[in-house]
Amino acid sequence: MKIAIVIAGLIVVAVAVLVAIQPGFLKPTALANLKKSDILGFSPGMTFEETNKVVTQRRYRCRQLRDSFTLECAVDGAKLTIDSDDVDARHPIWRVHAELSNPGPQDAAVKSISDQFNAQPTKDAREGWIWIVGRGLKLSYDGAALELVDEAEEARRGKDGSRR
Repeated sequence: MKIAIVIAGLIVVAVAVLVAIQPGFLKPTALANLKKSDILGFSPGMTFEETNKVVTQRRYRCRQLRDSFTLECAVDGAKLTIDSDDVDARHPIWRVHAELSNPGPQDAAVKSISDQFNAQPTKDAREGWIWIVGRGLKLSYDGAALELVDEAEEARRGKDGSRR
């Protein structure tokens, strides 16, 4: 019995030392490569019900625009616009747009965004900086605003708009 306790103690100490030396040891590899894919808790693909839960849980101040499933929120000095699909019964988000009130130097912002989303940007002449995050999500930053979009939905909406 005493030997079992000593062996268990040695195992605990060995694991503690290993975690101290290599903090990622206990993390599953699937979590190590996970990318952030939301802006302030909102991400394309979330249903309108899920969106309302985030608003309630985080106590965001939002208002729904008349006759639409678009929310406007004031969160931490940013003006957030969350566009949801009006046609689909679940009203999934297809775009999150955040106008930043004080973005700071662009170089620092681009580095911070890259670190947070664990992705490398590309420079686009029209849209500014672009990152691909999550599955089929495009994040762009133009120096004043961040926009997270479901690329497939944006392309579909672009085609629908060009037919009108």
